[in-house]
Amino acid sequence: NNPIESISLGLGLLFGTAGLPHVLMRFFTVPDAKQARKSVLVAASCIAYVYFMIVLIGLGAIVILAEHPDYFTTVVKDGVSSQALIGGANMAAIHLSHAVGGNLFLGFISAVAFATILAVVAGLTLSGASAVSHDLYASVIRKGQARPEEEMRASKITVVALSLLSIVTGIIFENQNLAFIASLVFA
Repeated sequence: NNPIESISLGLGLLFGTAGLPHVLMRFFTVPDAKQARKSVLVAASCIAYVYFMIVLIGLGAIVILAEHPDYFTTVVKDGVSSQALIGGANMAAIHLSHAVGGNLFLGFISAVAFATILAVVAGLTLSGASAVSHDLYASVIRKGQARPEEEMRASKITVVALSLLSIVTGIIFENQNLAFIASLVFA
């Protein structure tokens, strides 16, 4: 609503994306500065494409879903009734896929979203468990004297702890807007 907040969010997403590890590591995996610039250009182009697609999908959702009242429900809050997307605002892409391609495309997009979420969660859980068990437990707490079995135990405990923490925070932030949560990650 506030243009300053929108600009702030945009800048946070832009610089937050540029500071992500898989973008920054491009500087360290190339032989020289010329290749580093080329590598970052490719990464920045991919990121720009993703952001463009987010805008395009958002505009498509507004235009196409506005013509389909069956994707909306009436919500009464403080005595005022308004229309809201069924499932919340975070379901716009899912409803858009159904409106554009029917059940087949809805199933495809749902499967892609599920697989993406599963892959990201698995990767983050493994990297977090590895960092805690190897870097924190073995190197700092045990000062390099940890046996492999101890590291594995620490890793398993970390996976359980991270899973429980994720579940609890997921429940706490269930009704939050994904754009807000994503901006926190990038910040």
